[in-house]
Amino acid sequence: MFSKLQWQSDRMLYDGLVFRLEQVRTGDWTGNEFFRFFKRKKIVDKYEEFFQRHPDFHPENIFELGIFDGGSVAFWFELFKPDKHIAIDLLDRKDSTYFENYVTSRGLKEKIKTFWKTDQSDKENLRRIALANFTEPLDLVIDDASHMYEPTRASFEVLFPMLRPGGLYVIEDWAWGHWPAYIAAEHPWSVLESPAKLITKLMDAAGTSISLISNLTITKGFVVAERGDEIIADATSFNIDDYIVRRQDIV
Repeated sequence: MFSKLQWQSDRMLYDGLVFRLEQVRTGDWTGNEFFRFFKRKKIVDKYEEFFQRHPDFHPENIFELGIFDGGSVAFWFELFKPDKHIAIDLLDRKDSTYFENYVTSRGLKEKIKTFWKTDQSDKENLRRIALANFTEPLDLVIDDASHMYEPTRASFEVLFPMLRPGGLYVIEDWAWGHWPAYIAAEHPWSVLESPAKLITKLMDAAGTSISLISNLTITKGFVVAERGDEIIADATSFNIDDYIVRRQDIV
């Protein structure tokens, strides 16, 4: 599926769709005949490597956190062709004209739904959206939203229990706390907490038992946690710390 992607200097093309690369602004960016796309080729290549190792993974129910301009929603939908793709974002805006035309022209109104002005850390609302839009367990969750520890953990503790065994939970850009530009004193994120703390907890949980997290894949750009077959009696009170055993003298 990734082989159909066509990369140019400042854009990616796929099945008639134009994804302008936000990090490479060349030429005329006026008009609205494209998605603004916030993924570089190197991270997409990493995703290709990952999914090549999982050739039987075909998600039917996708929940995405972080819409931006809608390019990632279209990207993942076109790659996987799920039955339902729900996406949320904190921004106070609406779907772009290009996104609206994409959904309408391809008859996807029943398959793709976006929720703007939605906080990923609002556990009750996140759970309500998931339960209202999916009748089956989730297959894939992609968190490309705040990139902060507390909101990322809140979303994980709501949505990970909703994954089927073998389902995948992706957290993007978890490692920015290790990137010099982002921890420099002048950067606004330098005083904030990155999701790296959560990734450490996922490692601890995977080390404790494979029943909750059966596999954990870590790259610089993203982490993928595979749901194990653990039966969670009360998903509404799920806390990742309850699934970690560690020596009491180690903080």
